[in-house]
Amino acid sequence: MTETSSSRWPVVCPHCGQGLAAISAEGRLRGLRCPAGHRFDAAKQGYVNLTAGQRLKLTPDTAEMIMARERIQQAGVFDALSSALAETLTGEDQVIADCGAGTGHYLHRLLNESPGGRGIALDISPAGLRRAAKHPRTLALVWDLWQPLPVGSESVSSVLNVFAPRNPAEYARILTPGGQAVVVIPLAEHLVQLQQHGLIAQQPDKRRHLQDQMAPHLGRPTQAQEVRAEVPVSPETAADLIRMGPAGHHRSQEEVLDAVGASGIRTVTVAAEVLIWQKVPG
Repeated sequence: MTETSSSRWPVVCPHCGQGLAAISAEGRLRGLRCPAGHRFDAAKQGYVNLTAGQRLKLTPDTAEMIMARERIQQAGVFDALSSALAETLTGEDQVIADCGAGTGHYLHRLLNESPGGRGIALDISPAGLRRAAKHPRTLALVWDLWQPLPVGSESVSSVLNVFAPRNPAEYARILTPGGQAVVVIPLAEHLVQLQQHGLIAQQPDKRRHLQDQMAPHLGRPTQAQEVRAEVPVSPETAADLIRMGPAGHHRSQEEVLDAVGASGIRTVTVAAEVLIWQKVPG
């Protein structure tokens, strides 16, 4: 086994705060270890669980929810959003912390267009991180996003957050001076067809709530872009859009398919806003 420099991955031990070095063998990540001897073994799928022994505030997405999300991504339902993010997050050697990465879908697209870039995928769902870990320049970590992030201060050039819980104080801490936090939220008309039939719910005033969260730590957003697309969907795809979210914890596939069939939905509106905050140097 070999131990690579912790400088490649700017991650820190959740127990003592010292840098974590990657332990590899035969070209595969075997785990992470700090100078104090704390060690975290990698699962055979390549992700590392840093939450051992901790109680999580949120319930992780299940394997079924992750598979629904993966089918949605493969079907191209959110391609317009992926393209918008690819235009926003550019840079050859950037380090991106994807907070709430899920399968790593958006992160992987960004890394594919940034040959020297590296990504840290953070999520509480091992099922999602199994997918996220497949990219060779991604370090996938199981972590509670409400807790201090296991990432070094001023060590990442970008933070990415797509439809996920947010920890603005930690974003400000881990960003390098001049770095940016890119946050995606749904607009009121996002998946409006599903909303109209009571199949999903939308929190009102998302933008105001987000700005109130971010302002004490990163000020006001420096850029904002709306992304909209009308996307044809099959009943199965519409059901996956429902099951990939909170409804996936308590509604069966059969129940959702019946509801979608009764609704007659064949097209959905994708409507999201991409907001960017920049960390002011000094």
